[in-house]
Amino acid sequence: MGPAGTGKTFLALDRTNTGSRSYFDPYHWNEGSDVHFVDGHDEASLAAGLTDLARRLTVGGAATDGDNRPYGRSAPEDLALSALVHSPKSWVLLVDGLDDPRMAARAWSPAGLLRPNLRQAFRDGFGQIVVTSRLADREAWPPWITVTPVDPLPAASAGEQLRHRCGAAAGTAPEAEHLAARLGGHPLALRMAGNHIRVSSTPKAAVNACAYRDYEALLDADAARRGDSGTSTSCGAPGAGTPRLETLAAVCELALDLADRRGIPEARQILRLLSWFSAASFPSELLIPEELDRLVPGLSGDHPDGDLAPWFTGGELHVAVRMLRGLGLLHTFGPDRAIDKQDRYLAVDPAVAQVQRDALAADPGQAAVFRAAAVELLHRQAVSAGSDPSQAWWWPVLLPHVQALVRHLPTMDRASAERLRDTAGRVADGLRRDGQDAAAALLRSSIEGMGAG
Repeated sequence: MGPAGTGKTFLALDRTNTGSRSYFDPYHWNEGSDVHFVDGHDEASLAAGLTDLARRLTVGGAATDGDNRPYGRSAPEDLALSALVHSPKSWVLLVDGLDDPRMAARAWSPAGLLRPNLRQAFRDGFGQIVVTSRLADREAWPPWITVTPVDPLPAASAGEQLRHRCGAAAGTAPEAEHLAARLGGHPLALRMAGNHIRVSSTPKAAVNACAYRDYEALLDADAARRGDSGTSTSCGAPGAGTPRLETLAAVCELALDLADRRGIPEARQILRLLSWFSAASFPSELLIPEELDRLVPGLSGDHPDGDLAPWFTGGELHVAVRMLRGLGLLHTFGPDRAIDKQDRYLAVDPAVAQVQRDALAADPGQAAVFRAAAVELLHRQAVSAGSDPSQAWWWPVLLPHVQALVRHLPTMDRASAERLRDTAGRVADGLRRDGQDAAAALLRSSIEGMGAG
């Protein structure tokens, strides 16, 4: 538990990671391992995510509630817990972003996901539920829930994290600790800075022996460009006086600058487009290169007059995603639905997405372009899934991303708002046909509550 920008999602995945530590990315767990991610930012996303989880864990996906409609009457929490209890493997359920006090109170009610005496239903070591939340006050949670505050790492531990990622050749331990203190001791910023140092070295050359000092020089130059003093702190007090999101924003921009220098300027545009989606994962096939080329002007340069062929290709998208992943700005993995398709699913850390949206706030016109593109991509997939019953699994996948954009509805132009309204209606209809009545009703209610219904 802790405020925005402290890396709660990152640490939660790290502590529950079942994947290989040799290629450390806590989002990149082994394919087929039972780690389940559910968006907890709103009721509709939580309900759809839990129902979809129950469906995937139920053998054959054919369980019904007695009237031949799958899961229509049972509460999503009951369905998910029942399916988890009967799961043959160890499992972890990560509920990300349970920040609303009302939703948190509902979660630990007698019928909630974190209900009293929940541990009695599970065998020791068989499963665990991990929740990330900004509600750090212990009084917001009942005594049977273990609350772990997320705080900056001490200077020595933070320096060790950097040295572990960059190697001893990158500089001395005091230099690593000094940079770690400059970064506030926050695990997410440390990881991204370490990735930057590692990626900036070439395969034929070792990591620069002055890498930590060189990175601090980049931070100084970035602060000078922004007219900021670039608060540097002593190794004994990591992050004192340094706003977490401001520090993370600087680290993100330096990483995207590196992508520019590597000849991949579209990496910045792809990340800023994805920042409008939810923290929940989404299939990579949502990103169609031809559609991106059409929706994001200048993604691969200006088109000559009369040239209608797409310039942005699948290969370029793959390169951009690979660079973003290498820098720690984007995460890729392949859950059970795509066990034979490596890196099918994508996810952006919520703090990274927030600083990208903050950066776009200085250019409302550009922000509107990326936001409209995100709406259009979701609408395209909703139309496609609606024509094929076998694609019903898309409805709970799309829902949290629709909800994330709904939260920005008041700032949208009329065309984008109407497009999003139509998308939400299609997703709600799909959920209802699939028996997820509660999620469908909550989605419609959220749209109407924002004045678009």
